Amino acid sequence: MDLRQLRYFLTVAEERRFAAAARRLHIAAPSLSQQIRALERDLHVTLFDRTSRGAELTPAGRLLVERARVIMTEVERARHDVRSAGPDSREQVALRVSTLAERALDGPLRQVGAAVPGVEVVVSSSPGDDAVESVRQGRADAAVVWHRPPEHRDLDGVVLGSVLWGVVLPEGHRLAGRAGIPVAALGQEPVVMFPFPPFAGIWQRAVDHVLPGGVEPGQIVVERDLINGPEAMLRAVAAGSGLAPAILGVTAHLAVDGVVERPLDPPLLLDLEVVWRRPARTAVRRLVEYLVAAADDPAVPVTAPRRRPHEEAAGL
Repeated sequence: MDLRQLRYFLTVAEERRFAAAARRLHIAAPSLSQQIRALERDLHVTLFDRTSRGAELTPAGRLLVERARVIMTEVERARHDVRSAGPDSREQVALRVSTLAERALDGPLRQVGAAVPGVEVVVSSSPGDDAVESVRQGRADAAVVWHRPPEHRDLDGVVLGSVLWGVVLPEGHRLAGRAGIPVAALGQEPVVMFPFPPFAGIWQRAVDHVLPGGVEPGQIVVERDLINGPEAMLRAVAAGSGLAPAILGVTAHLAVDGVVERPLDPPLLLDLEVVWRRPARTAVRRLVEYLVAAADDPAVPVTAPRRRPHEEAAGL
């Protein structure tokens, strides 16, 4: 087992498809598959179940995701410490990105390494509010997160803008033929949701919007698979467990069969923020400035950034 194999493994785990992971890694898909097979032989386990829908993590694969992320984080720290001792060092910034936020900021996050002069940005994903805790505990310098609840307001932050969410339904659902779905028509529908912790920042807002008349007992179906979170929710929808809120356009990236996505009426907009600890290093401020500028790009699906007074005062 080597670091290259772990990096390849984590990329497949994130993309859920070998072809998509190979494109992201800029290698041939057969070469990637061979490396994963070699890793499985070395560990004497199967890491992925290969299906027509993609690559699904096995229990052993889920465990390796957790351990591999720790290993790669420590490797990056070691690389940074050693480089810092050299004459051409770049300051490192660790950025955590909350689940699904990477879909909204896919382009800017792919370019961040070359876009912030003098700064080496190490990007990693984190489920929900865990990204905020990473910043609080000093395991990350900044994080991109969904709307924060009041108890998470102790960090500095700036709203990048709002992301348009819709609803995903089974293809054969009675409402699937509509161009848009009025929330008034969803009152009796079961709703598939991610767990409340660690997604408290957006959980209640999403549920209140989709079910404005209140929630009946048993109406919320919680999908607890945090590693495969978005894909697991869509598969539950395809299996008929209910409908689910999702970023509009996400189904095209996740390639789950048997579902359709539709906008909601009224629309569901959820804020995306970048947060950091004070006082912020210059490198962190450069990263924040880049993300704010990137979110204003019309090509990025983040709309109408709303700056709060303390954010304007911070010059962001």
